[in-house]
Amino acid sequence: MAEENPWETLGSKVVYENEWIKVREDAVIRPDGQPGIYGVVETRLATGVMAVTEAAEVYLVGQYRYALGEYSWEIIEGGSDAGESALEAAQRELQEEAGLVARDWVALGDEIHLTNCHSNERGYIFVARDLTEVGATPDGTEDLQLRKVPVAEALAMVDSGEIKDAMTILALLRYSRMKALG
Repeated sequence: MAEENPWETLGSKVVYENEWIKVREDAVIRPDGQPGIYGVVETRLATGVMAVTEAAEVYLVGQYRYALGEYSWEIIEGGSDAGESALEAAQRELQEEAGLVARDWVALGDEIHLTNCHSNERGYIFVARDLTEVGATPDGTEDLQLRKVPVAEALAMVDSGEIKDAMTILALLRYSRMKALG
């Protein structure tokens, strides 16, 4: 199977834009040779933070997710601001959402693609350790709860379906494998 792009883009137009996303519609020739359209949601770089205590507890943030219409428990997550690296965004989000700063930061694997069938969203996950409380400053769109749970309990929350967030599930999986490998 070829890894070359089988799509031909004939043109592109922005159909919607706000501070978080841009939606564009591309006129294309599909892989089967027929004309079509492809809608793409463009996003900021996404970041996730596995903030882990010395007692092997992970900080989880609880918040209502408007788009899904349900409450969600997740690791600390957010998007990058203009000109901000993934690590800088993760450090900012840790302070804003959890009121923490960390002295030790480790990338938890390489870039991830979160919703690649209709979005260009790329993300990075970090482990943050050696944590100090400094006070949270959440965005006006965030009404957050914060709790610490043992990593094993967070994994059980994934297994039971209590945690459904893809970045959180991936972070817990990668972290568990990293710990198992030493």
